[in-house]
Amino acid sequence: MNCIIPGPNLKIFAKALQALAKIGDDLYVDASKEHVSLITLNLRKTVCVHFNLLDIFFSTYEVDITQIADKSQGVSCKIHMKTLLPLFRGTNLEKKLDYVKVEYDNNSDFIVFKMKYKYDDILMTHQLHLIEPELLTIDISPDSGCNNVVTTSTFFNQLLNMFSNSDDEILFEITKEKAVIRNYYVGAPVKSKSVRSQVSPNGSEFSVFRINLETTINFSLKPFRTAIQFAEGFNLNICLNFEQGGKPLCVTMKNPTFEMNFMIATINPYNENQSIATSSIPARITGVNNDIANVTADDREVLLNENWDDFSMETIGEGRIANKKSKKTFPFNELLDSTKENRRNSNDERSLNGSLKNSADKAVLNTLESNSRKKAKIVFGRCFESTFSRAQLGDVLVSDSDSE
Repeated sequence: MNCIIPGPNLKIFAKALQALAKIGDDLYVDASKEHVSLITLNLRKTVCVHFNLLDIFFSTYEVDITQIADKSQGVSCKIHMKTLLPLFRGTNLEKKLDYVKVEYDNNSDFIVFKMKYKYDDILMTHQLHLIEPELLTIDISPDSGCNNVVTTSTFFNQLLNMFSNSDDEILFEITKEKAVIRNYYVGAPVKSKSVRSQVSPNGSEFSVFRINLETTINFSLKPFRTAIQFAEGFNLNICLNFEQGGKPLCVTMKNPTFEMNFMIATINPYNENQSIATSSIPARITGVNNDIANVTADDREVLLNENWDDFSMETIGEGRIANKKSKKTFPFNELLDSTKENRRNSNDERSLNGSLKNSADKAVLNTLESNSRKKAKIVFGRCFESTFSRAQLGDVLVSDSDSE
């Protein structure tokens, strides 16, 4: 993968990374011929963010998938968010940087970010180490909901300003005529030092208000605020796609060059059989092993059957393997014969040393027990001595008042 992000688009890329970092700790990068996807998932699998960068977002976009065994997977890698986020912190990055070039070779252990500054002709190169390769699959489409609500990000921002920042959840009661939005549900216990708020906008106040199934959904407010803040920064319309409580709510923002999708787990508070654990995002994480394709079947069988505890890899770089017991080195073609001999010798040594080890262990245990008893007497000896005597009181200045 070889792509260049131009300076004017760095603000979008940086804001997107900050929004992704508020949700998850790991970033999945998946590149295909048409776009690059940045995906993150929280630990409880209740929120997933999918950020798609189309090929026109980059000034140069090259992805070579000819060397990948499964062409349908594309180029994928996994980065820790804390290593990538500091590179794009700061203000006015589009004014400071000319471009950022991203390079990644398949099966590589790191990804390269080259940042070209506009002044002094400075080119900074950052090599970020990758985490173990994994593929994140989301078994849901952002457009799968039968209910569709579209309006501006400013409308949603003004609506959220009516709720407190301490509110953790928000509830939508959707009918075909209007929407009732509040921070509680009917029958819930009243929280101390909290204010119950409710807003009831009509369907005509939205750009699109198409409801095919009346429902009630309750979801976390934190990721929803994050989505609204990102959309308002670029004056984007927000589209809500949902079906019913218990199925994810998809918050979609589209631009000619990119697309951002927030998938948030929901529940119906009036359904006692639903919970966040049963309504999580249908996501699957599978490992990716690209190196095993380059190993032949015979070599793979030898590697799996080998007992690697008998060998050290200190001299592997010189084309030789060292045996820990004999301290001798030998070429690779003598590996199998020497391994069999070492196994026989090790079995004889174990049987010979077994009886000696048992007798030695008994002597060591007896010594340890005697030493531990001596230390216990020294440390805890004063605990059994008397610590009080009437001689320590001295003269009694006040008589006892119990008789009175």
